[in-house]
Amino acid sequence: MAISLLVVLAGAVGMLLLLLTWFGSRSITPEIEDDLDPILGPRDPTAIYESHGPFIPMPAHLKTSDQMVDWMTKELPKLTAEIANPRS
Repeated sequence: MAISLLVVLAGAVGMLLLLLTWFGSRSITPEIEDDLDPILGPRDPTAIYESHGPFIPMPAHLKTSDQMVDWMTKELPKLTAEIANPRS
């Protein structure tokens, strides 16, 4: 009786390990069906930003988070307003 229970338990554990091996790698790495995927495909990431409207990069001289927040709250709205309403 004990041997038959051990065989059933070993079979169940073996099936679980087999299922994890079979389906585990598929859930970790997604299958990409399209070669023109904007993130993993041949397109340049900069082209992605340019295709969705204006992209304003953060200046390189900003080092601390306080400087970045200050720039985002004071200067960035001015830049986006200039893009939305260009003066001709």
